[in-house]
Amino acid sequence: MSLRAKEYYRASSLEDAYNKLKENPKNVIVGGGLWLKKTGLEYHTIIDLSNLGLDQIKEDKDFIYVGSMVSLRDFENSPIINKLFNGVIAFGVREVMGPAFRNIATIGGSVYGRFPFSDVIAALLPLDVKVKLYPNQEMSLNDLVNYRGKLDGIIEQIIIRKEEGKAFFKKVKTTALDFPMINFSIVNRSGKNYIAIGSRPGVAALAYKAMEEADKGNYEKAAEIASQELQFLDSSNISKEYRIDLTKVYVLRGLKEVNE
Repeated sequence: MSLRAKEYYRASSLEDAYNKLKENPKNVIVGGGLWLKKTGLEYHTIIDLSNLGLDQIKEDKDFIYVGSMVSLRDFENSPIINKLFNGVIAFGVREVMGPAFRNIATIGGSVYGRFPFSDVIAALLPLDVKVKLYPNQEMSLNDLVNYRGKLDGIIEQIIIRKEEGKAFFKKVKTTALDFPMINFSIVNRSGKNYIAIGSRPGVAALAYKAMEEADKGNYEKAAEIASQELQFLDSSNISKEYRIDLTKVYVLRGLKEVNE
């Protein structure tokens, strides 16, 4: 399936890109363009941000700044990212399709799409992550994932707070290149437990009640609560009941691993 559009526009600045985006409701920002192809929609103008220097990963004492045009491949191989939470966050991104795909797909596009099957969102959601949108907005990744409607802005960068801790990621799939049947990301950061479960088949969500129980050290009970707290449904390749059973197993396993 090809990416169909009447015009192609390479932006000279974020302001230029934003103004062009507002000209027509069928104009769209393109990252790698891989997910846009899958929609099968036709756009008026695709707007390219590749000349804006948004393909860098930088850090200071407290934060990591990931430009929206950073490819998933560069993200997973970044020494800065691999120092974070025993490298598990990079591993979660590494689970997305194959290397050729990840060389093209971008962090910004993967987050902006809020795809139900997203391993990227699942891997990042338990962290303290903010999304900076041009022209003048910043929100937590959790708020962005739960935002209803079309976002008014262009993702400029993903901002990850550095914290001490350990992480666990598990993607259940049929083959190496499949979409997840379900995925789990569990992080202990600064002594608190965070549990995200995605592809239920809904987009990744935090299991707040289970997290509270996990902080008390009741990991088996937390796993049971997680299997009840979030909504699980049938899909063509996996039943609701099997997703629930997998949740009990992997949430417990993850909590034990990050609290060792």
